[in-house]
Amino acid sequence: MRLPPVHKMVTPSPPPARLTTAQVYEALRRKILDHSIPPSTKVNIHHISQEFGVSPTPVREALRLLQGDNLLVATSNKGYATTAILDRQGVRDLFEFRLLFEPWAAGAASANRLGNPATTLQKELEDFHSTNDSMQQTLIAHDNRFHTAILTSAGNLTVLKAFEQSHCHLHLFRMYTANWDWQATIAEHEVIAGAVKDADPKAAEESMKEHLHAAFRRFSSAMDELEEEDAFDIRATGSARLVDGS
Repeated sequence: MRLPPVHKMVTPSPPPARLTTAQVYEALRRKILDHSIPPSTKVNIHHISQEFGVSPTPVREALRLLQGDNLLVATSNKGYATTAILDRQGVRDLFEFRLLFEPWAAGAASANRLGNPATTLQKELEDFHSTNDSMQQTLIAHDNRFHTAILTSAGNLTVLKAFEQSHCHLHLFRMYTANWDWQATIAEHEVIAGAVKDADPKAAEESMKEHLHAAFRRFSSAMDELEEEDAFDIRATGSARLVDGS
């Protein structure tokens, strides 16, 4: 007698995991930074929910986080829009702000015998090329960690908090979509790290000052494609005065 074939039970594949709020936030942040979502553009919660296959709840939570980064602004109809990129005045203001405390912080960190961040800075530089991420994302993350390590070692929580709340790396690097001169940034960071390692406060302060001067010129030149203006000065304390031009 012939037995009927046995039906094999097939375990269905689990449905794909839904994105978390953190994942939606990170994906949207990338889109804003690389201008996939252009500056000064309304963000549609329903469309984003459909794109990522999630409910509106994690999207709204992610948008609130992006508003905290100053990458989004609330609109009158309870929606959101991406903020405009920095103009020349915004770039100048941000670098004047940084010049007030970052050179001091570099000097203070180099003199901190117990909390000298030289090892952290060196590892950060060594790990720079170890990621497969986009150059924009890599440089934003590296620059933020590098400067935050110095400010943390300086031991002034008020200064550190002010720096973090400015979200300066997001807004400065958002200006760039191509032609990243990352070699110059890394070279300047290596000089700063060397001065910190040598516990030389004066050299650390001066190298940070020179780095901010050079960075200001790079970001200013990024705006030259949009408009032609005469050179302008940036105010700062002491001798730290930046000039837009070579």
